[in-house]
Amino acid sequence: MLRLISLVLMFYSYFLVQTSLSKLPPCIPTHFDAAGNANGWGSPNTLWFLLIAQVVTGVVFLFVPYMGRRFPGIVNLGTRRLSDYTPAQQARILPLLHDMMAYMSILMNLFFVFMLQGVIHAATQPHPQLRAAWPLGLLLGSSLFITLYYLRRITRTAKEEGPA
Repeated sequence: MLRLISLVLMFYSYFLVQTSLSKLPPCIPTHFDAAGNANGWGSPNTLWFLLIAQVVTGVVFLFVPYMGRRFPGIVNLGTRRLSDYTPAQQARILPLLHDMMAYMSILMNLFFVFMLQGVIHAATQPHPQLRAAWPLGLLLGSSLFITLYYLRRITRTAKEEGPA
């Protein structure tokens, strides 16, 4: 279900870009300074690059658990690699890794949705400005929470005794 939410957000972003392109001026803001003021301009087609970045990022997060199953030595979990755990521990940890990466994918997709909406909105304003503080705060705060929460659960799960 969590992976489905990520896919829906990606399709929503596609729909957002597709339906907005015809309504945007030929030159839109594509870069903003720290205060949110536009300081770079380009074609509305640059929104596709933001969408591509969203899809690539979302897919990477959803691909990590698969890589953990196939190549546990390349997945880091805090100070240890997944391959440092016994096969029984790995079997208990992998579902947590799936959930963690799904939540991270949702979070990144939400960030990109908010940024796309912000850029599209800014492009239609006489004085373009992007309010990115709260999406960035949401991304950083939630990423930290998800990471710490799941690393704690993974550590506790690895210490549990018994079969997978």
